[in-house]
Amino acid sequence: MSAENGAGTEGGPIDAYLDELFIAARDGDPAAGRRLLAETEAHLRECAARLRGQGMSPEDAEREAVHRFGPVDTVTPVLRPSLHDVARLPLRAFLRPVVGLAAIGAIAVGVSGAISELFGRIWGAGFVAGDLPGVAYTAARCAVLQAPYPGLDCAQAAAEHHWGEVVEYRVVLGVLGLVLLLVWRLLPREAVLPAGLAPALAAAAFLLAAAATGVQALNAAVQGWQGTGAWLSAVVVALPLAGVFAVAALRRMRMKPSS
Repeated sequence: MSAENGAGTEGGPIDAYLDELFIAARDGDPAAGRRLLAETEAHLRECAARLRGQGMSPEDAEREAVHRFGPVDTVTPVLRPSLHDVARLPLRAFLRPVVGLAAIGAIAVGVSGAISELFGRIWGAGFVAGDLPGVAYTAARCAVLQAPYPGLDCAQAAAEHHWGEVVEYRVVLGVLGLVLLLVWRLLPREAVLPAGLAPALAAAAFLLAAAATGVQALNAAVQGWQGTGAWLSAVVVALPLAGVFAVAALRRMRMKPSS
């Protein structure tokens, strides 16, 4: 192709943009994808032709046309189904998003385990995993708990033991999350969900987790701060993630193709 015949430069910025758009549109509705590609190419070629007429070189004209049109991810939301179409989507369409959400959730739990470790080193095991008032152990159980921690009383030994469990179990779950993340990367995209739906669900899940663990942290704090850290470490992770996903959902829902 050549600039003289109005088709543009072969392998130039417009062709590269259309290739990227073609890949992004594969998971959408086929008919909508074909129309979008055709309309996008016509718009870009026309814009580049006008810019060449203003004295730009063919490549610069194509680059400027692509810049004015906007990134691919601002165009592809029109290919996504609406919320009214969710019920008609096959169940396999939700497999990849669910696995992705589970992976992020498990990794978040692992991060909260690392924060619990930090809390325990700063404020002590009791702050992270101490028992609330009224909890008591039998003499036999106390002997088992105190065995690895000579010199500590039963309550202190129990806090040390539970602190280790909080950290270890959460970190193990975080590692499992990394495995799930790899599985998510390998899963095929069966269908595209409505714009913003996946991050909105993630935001809701993390907001609920932050609220639930926040109530538990407040309850522990009111009763003397014992065991507050285990719940607070979850809030510290879940609440920011809820905000991040909420912002991502709003941005995707508001995306409109450039004209």
